[in-house]
Amino acid sequence: MKRYFLLAITAICLISCSRSISIENFEDGLDKCSIEGESFFSLIETSNGNHFLKGSDDDQLSGSITTAEFDISKDYINMLVGGNKPSGWGRAMNSVQLIVDGESVCTVNSISDNPDSLEWVTMDVRNFKGKKGTIKIESAPAQTFGNYRIPRGFISVDQIEQSNKRLSHYYSVYETIVKADAKYLLIPASTKGANSRLSVMVDGVNILGQEQSCSPAISDIDYYIPIDVSKYKGQKIVVKLTGIKDNYTVFNAIKTSDETGNNYQERYRPVVHFSPSFGWTNDPNGMVYVNGEWHLSLQYNPYSTAHSNMHWGLSVSKDLIHWNDQPFVIAPDELGSIFSGSAVVDHNNSAGFGENAVIAIYTNSGSGQVQSIAYSNDGGYNFTKYDNNPVLVDKSQRDFRDPKVSWIGDKWVMALAVGQVIRFYGSKDLKEWELLSEFGEGIGSHNGTWECPDLIKFDYEGREKWVLFVSINPGGPNGGSITQYFIGQFDGKEFVADKLPYPLWVDSGVDNYAGVTYADAPDGRTVFQGWMSNWVYTGSTPTISFRNAMTLPRDLALKSNGKHLILASVPSPEVYAARCEEYSYDNNTSVDEYIIPSILENNEGAYEIDFTVVPDSKGEMSIELYNTQGERVTFNFDLSSNKLVLDRSQSGDVDFHKSFSNSVTVELIPRSEYRFQLFVDKFSTELFINDGDMAFTNCVFPSETYNSFKISSNDKFDVEDVKIYQLK
Repeated sequence: MKRYFLLAITAICLISCSRSISIENFEDGLDKCSIEGESFFSLIETSNGNHFLKGSDDDQLSGSITTAEFDISKDYINMLVGGNKPSGWGRAMNSVQLIVDGESVCTVNSISDNPDSLEWVTMDVRNFKGKKGTIKIESAPAQTFGNYRIPRGFISVDQIEQSNKRLSHYYSVYETIVKADAKYLLIPASTKGANSRLSVMVDGVNILGQEQSCSPAISDIDYYIPIDVSKYKGQKIVVKLTGIKDNYTVFNAIKTSDETGNNYQERYRPVVHFSPSFGWTNDPNGMVYVNGEWHLSLQYNPYSTAHSNMHWGLSVSKDLIHWNDQPFVIAPDELGSIFSGSAVVDHNNSAGFGENAVIAIYTNSGSGQVQSIAYSNDGGYNFTKYDNNPVLVDKSQRDFRDPKVSWIGDKWVMALAVGQVIRFYGSKDLKEWELLSEFGEGIGSHNGTWECPDLIKFDYEGREKWVLFVSINPGGPNGGSITQYFIGQFDGKEFVADKLPYPLWVDSGVDNYAGVTYADAPDGRTVFQGWMSNWVYTGSTPTISFRNAMTLPRDLALKSNGKHLILASVPSPEVYAARCEEYSYDNNTSVDEYIIPSILENNEGAYEIDFTVVPDSKGEMSIELYNTQGERVTFNFDLSSNKLVLDRSQSGDVDFHKSFSNSVTVELIPRSEYRFQLFVDKFSTELFINDGDMAFTNCVFPSETYNSFKISSNDKFDVEDVKIYQLK
């Protein structure tokens, strides 16, 4: 009898232990919940008469609903969650959080591809058993990126309950242990992967500094995230990923290797343009010439091919063409992500960090935007952040970024983008700054946020002139991102622009943005390099293990267009030094078509085509590159209107974004003859006309190299001095 009694008690205990405990099912309304912010949640009745909670997708609303407090007595909290997946641009704006002792200790988001369905999501709460908690359902304010507002979407929740049984294949935090037995830790990832946060723990410390967003592979592996763990050889590494299902490819597939796991020679890997060996890049930063080397820092994401986790990457070159990637030099911190900025060589130790210290001045972007500094005493390879950062704050400004610093007269001068103007600040030591003046109201283009300024001195025919760069996004005449410039005078305090027909563009193409110049360039040169992409479609371009590149370096000067001064940019001498093979062609007079059927013998690589066209009349002319797949990029030139129109609608892969195949139009300076220099790399064309009259940079994504060239016209023309150079 006693035996049966014990069995019965055991059975009752097992049933009791396995039974779920409801935390909130929303069948009794929201009276037991506390509501903060705007009342944007509603109860939706289902066909069977039950209810679930649904948030509004109105981006103007934000707030939260928190359940009554409960005792955490089971291993798991299960709930049905629906709505939109987290944004790929940053943190999720809709979430369900477990709050313990006033802190958010566990977060889950929608995991469904169908926003109208709810799926089981499970929190592992074994570490919090015996404590009290609440569930907070939150919709944060919509995020903005420049002038772009990122849709927040909505969240739906139902049947929040405790249980000793996991009802979901989803892990709010997935952990796996890997031994550091090779150089790299490899995380399988995909451009269409999960939205996750990554931590890599050694002895309880996240060696990444803080959680980093990434896209671990759900099915196909597009690339591996390579993390150098060589300094931890033989140690145990704990990898943590949020938002993972046990049927994802990444689950139990994280490994180590002495190789990065990625194909560096993928289809669109440039030959003579800088691109990161892995990951995302945008604005060039911290550009400085030090000890015979060009240092190119850059907006860089080491953990994904999407824009997030902004660090300063670093690559170094002796010739501006061939680059050696270095470990990233500045990582996000408690002040926020590391946005754009500049670097200087402090020859006179004005900041007190050492003679000839390289000092980086950059924007921290977190709850607001502030300016910070870091210094290097080894020639710009390793940086230490200043203990008293930030050095410049203005809490009244949302857009307060991209410091470009130069020594002018007797002080450091910073040009800083602030909303729709440029502010100039002065400092003796790079630590204490005073406002000097402001420029920009009522002049130039204001069709987008002002960004990435640069103030440069030129000598023109014995006169001192100053040029101010200002990038704007969006607002370009052909859509998206572009950089304008102003010519004038700077007296050490104020910039005054000459009366010219603004806006004037540094490059009239659609894929040259945020460019600035190198500090301390040798021989008094002004060397410029820009980001070769456009914010309209940059996140969708069809590269795999890397995204985006930099333009070719250009040397800048002032010249006259016959009416007024303009900024002329021509390929830097280092570009010409990259020529390895030369092919010359005979001049042709009075023809209506000129064809080079084969540009490169092996149909691979990068090349330059130089030629001069002398038109007989004001007719129409087209310049065309094409390949054996029928793909072509065409420059249509109407000499009567002096307009050049780029057609890339048949250039190759154009379907990745609806705006990519739009035509690009620019007006040329009328001349009696036109010298063209056309540089073609794996996914780019850079056209220079008449020694700096115009630069025209545009990306293309052909399935194979354009290996044929044609000029045609409805009238006669002469073609002279035709040369092709292979570039390496």
